[in-house]
Amino acid sequence: MKYLLLLICLSRVFGAKWWPSGQEPMLGEQVDLVNAGGDLRIEKSTPNWIGQGLSPIGDFGGPGPDEVDPFEDPLNPTIPSINPVTPASVTQDPTAIRDREPLDEVEHIQPKQWSNGQGQGFQTTTQFSIPRRNQNPTTLARRNPSTQRYPPVTVAPPVTASVDEVFCDFGPLPVQSLCEWQNGDGALEWKAGTGLGTNWLGGPPSDSTAGTMEGGYAFIESSEMPAKDSKPRSPGGLLHSPQLGSTGVAGTCFTFKYAMDGLSSAGLRVLLHMGVDGYSIRKETQRGENDIDDDNSTIIEPPRPQTTNIADERVLWHAQYYTLGVWQQAQILYTFPDIHSLILEAVPVDVGDPSRLYRGYIAVDDIDLQPGTSCVGFCNFAGGFCDWSNDAEDDFDWTISRGSANPTTGPAMDSSTDRATAGGYAYIDSSFPRKPGDVAKLLSTSFPATTADSPMCMHFWFHMFGSGIGHLKVFVRHFRSLDAHLQEIWGLSGNAGNAWFMSEVTISSLDDYQIMFEASVGNTAMGDIAIDDVAFTPGACPVSPQVAAPSVRDCTFEVDECDWINSRDPDRVEWERVSTQALSARNQRKPYSNGHTVSRRNEYFLGLGRSRGGARNGGGGTAQLVSREMKGSEDPFCVTFWYFMFESFIDSTGPSLGVLRVLIQAVGDAPSESRPIWQLYNNQGPTWSYAQASIEEKRNFHIIFEGTWGPNRASGSMAIDDITFYVGKCTITPPSAGVRPEDCSFEKGLCAWENITSSGNDRTVTWQRAFVTHRPAQLLDKTFGATGDFVFFDIFTTNQKLIEVRLRSPIINPNPDEEAICFTFWFAAFGVEESTTLRVIRMSTDIDENNDDNEKGNGNGNGNEGKEPLWSLTAKGFNNPRPVWTAAQVTVGNRSPYRLVLEGTASNGGFAIDDIKFQPQACAIRPASALPVKNDDN
Repeated sequence: MKYLLLLICLSRVFGAKWWPSGQEPMLGEQVDLVNAGGDLRIEKSTPNWIGQGLSPIGDFGGPGPDEVDPFEDPLNPTIPSINPVTPASVTQDPTAIRDREPLDEVEHIQPKQWSNGQGQGFQTTTQFSIPRRNQNPTTLARRNPSTQRYPPVTVAPPVTASVDEVFCDFGPLPVQSLCEWQNGDGALEWKAGTGLGTNWLGGPPSDSTAGTMEGGYAFIESSEMPAKDSKPRSPGGLLHSPQLGSTGVAGTCFTFKYAMDGLSSAGLRVLLHMGVDGYSIRKETQRGENDIDDDNSTIIEPPRPQTTNIADERVLWHAQYYTLGVWQQAQILYTFPDIHSLILEAVPVDVGDPSRLYRGYIAVDDIDLQPGTSCVGFCNFAGGFCDWSNDAEDDFDWTISRGSANPTTGPAMDSSTDRATAGGYAYIDSSFPRKPGDVAKLLSTSFPATTADSPMCMHFWFHMFGSGIGHLKVFVRHFRSLDAHLQEIWGLSGNAGNAWFMSEVTISSLDDYQIMFEASVGNTAMGDIAIDDVAFTPGACPVSPQVAAPSVRDCTFEVDECDWINSRDPDRVEWERVSTQALSARNQRKPYSNGHTVSRRNEYFLGLGRSRGGARNGGGGTAQLVSREMKGSEDPFCVTFWYFMFESFIDSTGPSLGVLRVLIQAVGDAPSESRPIWQLYNNQGPTWSYAQASIEEKRNFHIIFEGTWGPNRASGSMAIDDITFYVGKCTITPPSAGVRPEDCSFEKGLCAWENITSSGNDRTVTWQRAFVTHRPAQLLDKTFGATGDFVFFDIFTTNQKLIEVRLRSPIINPNPDEEAICFTFWFAAFGVEESTTLRVIRMSTDIDENNDDNEKGNGNGNGNEGKEPLWSLTAKGFNNPRPVWTAAQVTVGNRSPYRLVLEGTASNGGFAIDDIKFQPQACAIRPASALPVKNDDN
């Protein structure tokens, strides 16, 4: 290169031209900065302007007194020379640095300086400059107006969007669009659609705005595969907002609705892109020669980047996963001082995951930006206390700080990991005149009562560093009466170290309520306590950290079992604390499951262990996880947890994994008197699922998580995680897990059903439980395909006389919220077809239980007062050499207390019954031929 420069210099001295032949520029002629030929080069790397301390030079109109035009002859005596810029002469214009455009950096070539006039050669230096800003667009290449051949190229300054431009409900039929939002460099593309038009392509069946099929939304179909030759920045879809300006100190409240469903959907994230985002700039059409501005210029946008620097983005929020298929509200309060954009990232499972083959969707709707005050209760303390306030009746006040004045106590900055955007935090100053025991209270605004199925999870950061730390507590004040009481829901005391810690706690109340942070002064003045970034998400969450729970109930199992006791059966089966690494990648918890910026680490869970020394595929064995004694209450409350029930292979005999139950055992009752409130059988899919059940118990009680292995002929797993309790009567989730005292699968007896057949000492003329050596036609049970655990009657008489047997349910009390009940069961028939009959009869509770008046009947069970036939079927058409299980159901009126009777009649044959279940809904009779024959005398 030195020799090349020397040749160029000598050729200039002797009058030779240094430009390539045919490319001699005229003075003032425009030069293409991107495709310039010869030795003219554009520096493609972006310098760190702040680090180098370089200053802008010159004005847009022409060179400054110490500047040189890089595109004119550097040896022309009419152009002054420029001296190298030294650090001492550098000044800084922060405005220009902050507002510079991507193409503002232009290389300037210094004039050649002869060394000491001795002809020993010359030196060249390269200097970068930033043009100063004025009211006109930045000029990238200047020209002499008198010799102009082409219009100048200018770059429009970034234009930030208004609130109206960001808002998008994606439009109802017939027109849908992404509004001003743009797809970025993702493997999948967001599309606008409606339930009517795109549900069959993978979108939700309805929008969130109107809840109709005609309403619009944006979605990705998560099972879609990316192009093989593509190298996107994200494996999912990236939806970029318009360019946004500074949020101001009060921040911005970003709200939207979202819904996810399907095995192939993994999560949804909101990213903050810092700086200019090429995908957020509206694409403009270039103007022609007949449509130019007064300054004869062409406005173009900066080129859109093919990739975006991940270092310029940070995660603001993760989607909750347990609300599959249901539209949920999301709120995010954030602050950023400069130009930025927001990105919605839809994340599918990995391409190599078998779940990717299953269809699913991730959808958003009703996107909006509002002032920070719209996120009620949210606060990052950057500009004050938001809608929180100091209590007038405490000993002193919380204050706002941006860094402790004492290195031995308090944080150095707020909970943000980015110093450039770090704001303030709320803290108590324990120094003089404070004394030990003084208390400061910070009160929230009033919140409306939470609904039974919609508690709130409050997230916040806390910092408790110093030798004299007191306590930090969170209370809920329920406005049930004028003397509203305080309920402690979270509390810690003592030194936690010089670090910020993430915390969360479930908030629920049957009345309007208020939240209070209470901090106290410890033994010394070295006891500052700070909080930051208070936020809320819908749904329950275990108290975190575990030691902050006032009573030991919630548990994440990240540290231990939280005082839950493992009760083993004789086979030594127990719940075991297991690392997630024991599960395959497809069976682990979804990566974005807790709905906040920092995900709780789901590293451990409780798995149902196998019998000691037994084969992995060996069946049998029960383990119980028992809580400490809990206080009974007039108010109902809810238990929530995550469960995993998966068997990778199901053979021809049917599912065989086992059963998971949640039971209530009142203090003083025998274990056999415990009652189930939630139960599921066998395979529930390859992913973790959310569950909840209501508890209504006035006496002190224990909660029991019971897992029982079925025959489990193939490998399978059962597990639980993240147990949480909150106030409120919640509905059963999933609905199929609902269980009543009258439900029965006969694994442990007849449940609450009883045999009321008068058979004397003849045990064959009655309903009886099957077992390995006593079962009709080698029939396997319906629940697990095992050799027993169902009930049946099998009657054989030599005189072909019809004999009747009856099995009666417990008293079923109607629920005012349930107009009808669907009684479901499975049956198998065998024997002489026409004479073998099974009937379901609704019986009034005022009938004499000891009156076995068969002689008054007519063989159809219709001859007694207070009896209503609901379902009747003969064995005709169902009798096979190998009986098979058939589903049955019938609606039962739910107006007054009643019992159900399973009444069988046969002279040579019988029926088997399994998996009795009552569900709160009306249903069609099944099989259709099971309509009862009513007696006219009834």
